[in-house]
Amino acid sequence: MKLIKEFSVAQRINVSVYGTVNSSCESFLNMIYHNFDNTIEAPKYHLKINVSDVIPKIKKTVELGKDAFYDENTLVLKSGHYFIRDSEKSLTVGIPTKVKRGRIPFKRTTPGRHITDEIIEPLLQLLLLNCNATFVHASSIYKDGKVDVLMGWRGTGKTNAILKDMSKNNIWSDDLAIIDNHGYVYPYLRPIRIYSYNIPLLDPEYISKHKLKFKRRITPPWQPVHYLPLSTETGVKSAPLNEFIYLNDRTSKKLAKDAKNIMLFEQIYFKDYQIMLEQAGVFKVKNKVGHIINEALKNAPNLVK
Repeated sequence: MKLIKEFSVAQRINVSVYGTVNSSCESFLNMIYHNFDNTIEAPKYHLKINVSDVIPKIKKTVELGKDAFYDENTLVLKSGHYFIRDSEKSLTVGIPTKVKRGRIPFKRTTPGRHITDEIIEPLLQLLLLNCNATFVHASSIYKDGKVDVLMGWRGTGKTNAILKDMSKNNIWSDDLAIIDNHGYVYPYLRPIRIYSYNIPLLDPEYISKHKLKFKRRITPPWQPVHYLPLSTETGVKSAPLNEFIYLNDRTSKKLAKDAKNIMLFEQIYFKDYQIMLEQAGVFKVKNKVGHIINEALKNAPNLVK
């Protein structure tokens, strides 16, 4: 079984991706996770992703209608995906080499974004919640030892907000920020997805060097034209929250509820999986977004209110 990529998230979770993917998918995965931290000793969780068409054998099963079946430690979906609780700290997830996505009625070779966006990230959210941390649908900016978090609904302008000041600041995340219950923020260095409408905000030399004007003309509007890498200062693993800004309503008094609802909206497609995981006893979420954000806002040592 080939190891494709290993990394860690928020000094809590190790992720290992194995299996059989084409060269395009492998390149995509290495590009997305290139600047993530190396794996850590004694993580709170280990998420193992295996891209393979081999389905684990189960002797005694309970069926969940036409969608899935399970035993004590394993949930198998009719799509070919599966989830195995290896231990209290380890979860193995199987992804078939061909999947159906969107409105296309037939299976295609599994693309990298299915692995990253539709499997790894929603599972990371469940694991983070059990580590007293959470994703927030936000950009984050590190400056002078503190972090500003800019939360908002899809299409609000989070990416544009950080691109304007990119030369002055250290961007820690574009779309998903990580906050723990102590009010500390962690980098999530997935590259910024540059769509055609973001390009005018980039440095002209960068646009020219990467031929973005040409790429914009040949790229469908729903796909990124370019991925802009992110990185952090050497040795900085986390920093206290400075400002928590809700771009859609800067006067909101219910930021924890806002954060919860936006994350639910962003990952609603995974909710069915979560319900089946809990029904099968393979994984149970023990914490909530709202609780963690309330604790973070209360405990952050330097929060601007």
